[in-house]
Amino acid sequence: MDNFAGMENDSWPYIQASDAWNIYTANANPDPRIPGTQYYDFRYGDNAYFVLDTRRYRSGISVDPSERTMLGATQLASLYEWLAKANQTATFKFIVSSVPFTSLWRVDAQIDSWAAYAAEKAALLEVLHTVPNVFIISGDRHEFANIEFNPENPALHTVHEISTSPLNMFYIPFIHTLRS
Repeated sequence: MDNFAGMENDSWPYIQASDAWNIYTANANPDPRIPGTQYYDFRYGDNAYFVLDTRRYRSGISVDPSERTMLGATQLASLYEWLAKANQTATFKFIVSSVPFTSLWRVDAQIDSWAAYAAEKAALLEVLHTVPNVFIISGDRHEFANIEFNPENPALHTVHEISTSPLNMFYIPFIHTLRS
């Protein structure tokens, strides 16, 4: 569902794409946090994971930038609830986003990533800086990146993003979409 913004209305092509997702991927995933949703969390040893749904609840880019949401109110509240619990029970916290959290990529990434949802991203990042050992794992850009989001206050925590799509991408010397 390239660049799909569901706007919580489950209109076409969401239903068809969601059926395919459920058959090929979601059935192997842990149960969602709320039945009928596709975001979920799980633990592996001392690591806690929260996998976001960055399509279904995303508002369109026609919405005023200060009002846009990538996650929607319910998923965002669920993420904050998980983060509070994981902060007390896990050393490392991983948030999985199907689209980049960084705003460094150009071209369509400026509308199909967190770059287009700057207000929600800033508010989330402000909270993430208060929690140690937070890593965002993202994809969808077809080249690797490792980004640090340093807090303005040095007493707070750095958030790391690892974009893994794919790690073994062949080198193309003249074509890069990531800015320094």
